[in-house]
Amino acid sequence: MSLTSDLSEKSSDKMKVLEDLTSNVTQIQDNVLEEILTLNANTNYLQKFFLGSFDKESFKKNVPVVTYEDVKPYIERVVNGEPSNVISARPITGFVLR
Repeated sequence: MSLTSDLSEKSSDKMKVLEDLTSNVTQIQDNVLEEILTLNANTNYLQKFFLGSFDKESFKKNVPVVTYEDVKPYIERVVNGEPSNVISARPITGFVLR
């Protein structure tokens, strides 16, 4: 196989991945949201919005668009030593202060 055909094949594979990702955007976004909700369902922050159901429709219906000021009290709780599960199922290992 020549270098040109090898590069062309690699480019073709990358284009296929890109096409798959962009042609199925809605499903991919739904899957990512479902994964985030499943992972973080037991956080203090999300539990106040969900009453037993952690699906996309419940999220859209119950969780408002917020600003930093809205979530700042939860962040401060973690900064002050509470477990990360206040706002994240994954451990928070640091904060960037500006």
